[in-house]
Amino acid sequence: MNHADIFRRAHAGHGDCSADEWLGNRCTLVWSRRNGPWRPVDVLFVGAAPGNAGGKGSGDMGAHATRIPFGGDIAGANLDVLLASAGLTRDEVFLVAALNRLPDAGGGEPTPRELAQPVGDYPSSLHLLRDTMLAARPRLLVALGNVGLRSTVAAARLAATAGPRGAPIPLPSLEKLKKAGLQRSALCDWPAPFAPDAAFRAAWGERALPRLLWLTHPSAQNMSPYAGAETLFHARMVEARDALRAAVEATLGIVLPAVRADVPLAGSGSTESIYDVPEWREAVGPRHAALAQLWRAKNV
Repeated sequence: MNHADIFRRAHAGHGDCSADEWLGNRCTLVWSRRNGPWRPVDVLFVGAAPGNAGGKGSGDMGAHATRIPFGGDIAGANLDVLLASAGLTRDEVFLVAALNRLPDAGGGEPTPRELAQPVGDYPSSLHLLRDTMLAARPRLLVALGNVGLRSTVAAARLAATAGPRGAPIPLPSLEKLKKAGLQRSALCDWPAPFAPDAAFRAAWGERALPRLLWLTHPSAQNMSPYAGAETLFHARMVEARDALRAAVEATLGIVLPAVRADVPLAGSGSTESIYDVPEWREAVGPRHAALAQLWRAKNV
């Protein structure tokens, strides 16, 4: 399975999308080269669903509008701060969601029934997530939020749990995942009671399964750059930053930056850089850079 095949399957029936891998034309499905490089990466991030910066489908920022995962809202700016704190860029990681379109409610978390609905030629969003994991082959898999974690585990076990096409796909409960050993902000191995099914493991090959890191979702409701340093909003951001840095160092063995880099406002001119798409240079990058400075003022 490769990224180009996934793209064509996910956008089947979307007209011009199949010939527009960077989604220069608007599309409701946020899965393209804007998600990250189409090759194996060291780190794969799994969120819940694209946002629209409060616009419920009508806004001009957020992933639903920009087709850039975590693109244009506070969650996106927070994610860029986390990435830079760990010495990472969007050109080195892949960002995907459990549901890669705006939820029917206009935002928030997707429902199990939404996750079970077909996506192009895929039977469900979790089948799309499963193939994304197999194509990205990460060494570290970072689940952002509860839905990201539960969907990631479910996607790797679809052959063992999925029912009829269109039926809600059971997601493991947080209580059972915690009992199996997963802890928020702690680097963990894949829990034995929730091991990937045989078909997933066979497709993965001889490589070791990725280590798992479950972080609080970096949404404005959890981590706000406008909040004071004495608040839980600030404490959650610091906890996520420290956990990601520790996981990247332990898993990848890279030297962490003493001071995080600024949010890039443009790329190097490469045709493969997310930082060179017009939406990033003209809107998303400046928005994220301004919000990231609020964090820097509080030593994050």
